[in-house]
Amino acid sequence: MKEQQARRPHVYELDPLRAVTAWSVVAVHVLAGTILLNQSNVGVEVQNALVVAMHFTREVFIFVTAFALVYVYYGKPFATRRFWARRSIGVLLPYCIWSVVYVWVNIPGQSPATFIKTAIVDILTGNASYQLYYILLTLQFYIILPLFLLFLKRVAHHPWKVLSISFVIQVVLYYADYRWLQQGTVASSGFWQIVAGFQDRFVLVYQFYFVLGGFTALYFQQIRSFLLRYGWIVACVMVAALAVLWLHFVLQIRVYQESIGYATSVLQPVMVFYSFAVILFALWLACRWASHRYREGGPRGYRIWQVLSDASFGVYLIHVLLLTAILKWVVPAMPTVWPVAIRVILTWLMTVGSATAVSVTLLHIPVLSRLVGRGYSVRREVLQQAGEEKPGQRPQHAETIPSTRLVEQVIQRGTFAQERSEVGNG
Repeated sequence: MKEQQARRPHVYELDPLRAVTAWSVVAVHVLAGTILLNQSNVGVEVQNALVVAMHFTREVFIFVTAFALVYVYYGKPFATRRFWARRSIGVLLPYCIWSVVYVWVNIPGQSPATFIKTAIVDILTGNASYQLYYILLTLQFYIILPLFLLFLKRVAHHPWKVLSISFVIQVVLYYADYRWLQQGTVASSGFWQIVAGFQDRFVLVYQFYFVLGGFTALYFQQIRSFLLRYGWIVACVMVAALAVLWLHFVLQIRVYQESIGYATSVLQPVMVFYSFAVILFALWLACRWASHRYREGGPRGYRIWQVLSDASFGVYLIHVLLLTAILKWVVPAMPTVWPVAIRVILTWLMTVGSATAVSVTLLHIPVLSRLVGRGYSVRREVLQQAGEEKPGQRPQHAETIPSTRLVEQVIQRGTFAQERSEVGNG
């Protein structure tokens, strides 16, 4: 592990994981937003079954975030001021800006005082738009990251024991939440109603996925070797997990007569097992792709995935604005004779395509690139002009900038950016 700490090559596997997770988040919101296109109960149930199957996004996002941060910072002195200076520009600033934008768009006509008050409250709670709690969870994890790194240092040699305990705690936590906090007398009490309203944006609710991401970063080579050797088992587990999830969903709505909203909840015990299977399956696919290296030094299409990975944070931030417009203006204009599935797929393609295009465009515009948490494009241009960046090699953190001259060029062009390898959300 010491050698890995001394030299940390770029983890190509994280790039497609980031991009696909962002697109999957869009898929969840598209599926939920187009439910009313169905004219039958069966159609509604089928589409909600797809929503349930896509509800791994939160856990995968958290796993990737923990993986990336631990991979970069574990075993090194933690410079708090430097860390937060960069995160303030790379994550907190765009989060605040887009929160204000969503408040302005969603609640027009407020007085200046009311607008400011609403914006502040929504920034603190992640309520400006329904997807922004992802970023709020990231910021919370930043706060506890030094303690998390110390925790990993203490338990680094006991991965199975720690992961097993963490997994059991996660199942119990989800069960208690699902059975008592989301329904019943506890759910109807004043205090617990408030807790239930913010439960999905509290970092410790997802503790297992942070722990899993952390240990995966520490033992990535071993895990990668295992997945490449026994990938067929992982694929079979994934298929079985999906079958169990859908069977559970059918039992909930048909046998137990539970509401669709309750049956599609993310915070229920079955999702712990299912999300774990999805994480292993997705990581296996990413490892298979990354294991085939070509002459330029990286996997096939790695430059495209790197751009899409950079753009993924912007996709999280932007896509709801675009989806709202598409649902309002485009979807109603689609011919009703088209199958619902076609209209849903087209809605997803338009939302993902436009959000990705906007994010990629902003990446290449100085200053405006900060709206999607990056200043990478200009910095990379400087590195290429200086001949310092080779194919397959990418800067991992600020300490790897090769020369004072380059640092000066980067500063002059306003490019001290949040690095891709240090943030799981994009």
